[in-house]
Parts: sequence; structure tokens; C-alpha cells
Amino acid sequence: MKEIVPSFSASCLFIYLPLAITLSCISPAQSIGQDVLNDICSKSKDSSFCLKSLNSDPQTATTDLLGLAGISIKLAKTMVDATYKFVKSQVSLVTDPTLKKQYTQCVGSYDDANDNVDYANERLKAGDFGGVGAATSACLDDVSDCEDPPPVGVNVAAASTISLLEQNKESYELCQIALIISNRLSGEN
Repeated sequence: MKEIVPSFSASCLFIYLPLAITLSCISPAQSIGQDVLNDICSKSKDSSFCLKSLNSDPQTATTDLLGLAGISIKLAKTMVDATYKFVKSQVSLVTDPTLKKQYTQCVGSYDDANDNVDYANERLKAGDFGGVGAATSACLDDVSDCEDPPPVGVNVAAASTISLLEQNKESYELCQIALIISNRLSGEN
């Protein structure tokens, strides 16, 4: 009597072994841990703000580095857009020509920053991490163009000045966080 079992087992081995190897290689991406978040945020201008911002999104706890890049870009987009809208609303309220010129310049800078954050998101979806880095770096430059406080002697409501300075600082820091994460994805960190 001929044994069928060994030949059957050998054929099964040739079918299932490659399948098992393939499936083990396609494991879901590992979520980042608190140590990775701490490392990323230690490179930012304000590490506690960085941690607070990233942890404000519930997906941070279960996402991988690519997902964290998306979260950081989304956070930057939200703040940059809010600052753009705020500055744009202030242009019509100021009467001092010097301040009006400064706020108008900030509107242009934040319009560019918005475009750069959108481009960073496009590059992330395309897997072009260098492009994400270039776009988030450009966003930092755009936001930096609006850092100057109002000129001395210009009569402006203190509340609007403080709000602009705070929003500008947060916009800068969120774009910086996105840049740090994109650099890590590119292997630069």
C-alpha cells in the first residue's frame, strides 16, 4: 500500500509555508510608545506643548509614526487656519496704517502657510516624506514672517495683539512638530 500522507504533507508545506511567511511580513504597523513621543517632543521648542498637542488627539495612543505625521499636520492646519482667519478679521479693524500694513502682510504669510500645510498633507499621502519636510519648513518660514509685535507707539487693542502672538506661537510650534516627525520618517532623526 502506497503512503499518501507524506506526499500530501510535502505539497501542503509548499503551499502554506510561503503563505505563512508572507502573512508574517504583512503585520500591522506598530503603534508608537510614550518614549517615541517624548523623543519627538524633546526636539521641539516647547516639549510640554508638543506632548499636550499630540496627546489631544485620541488616535495618538494607537497610531504609528505615519499616522502621527497625519495628526501633526491636521493640528497645524487647524491652528494655521484659525490664525489666518483671526489676522484677516483684524485688518479691517485697525486704523493705524503701519499696523494695517503689518496685519496685511501677516494675512499673506498665513495664506502661504495654509497652502504649505495642505501641500505637506498631499506629500504625506504620496509617501514623499522629504516633500512633507520641505512644506512644513516653508510653513515655519511663513509663520515666522508674522512674529514681530506691533510697532512702538501704535495704538492697538492689547487683547488682539496678545491673541495674535499666542496664535502665531502655537502655529509655529505645530508646524515645527510636523517637521520633526517628517524628518524622523525620512530617517533624518
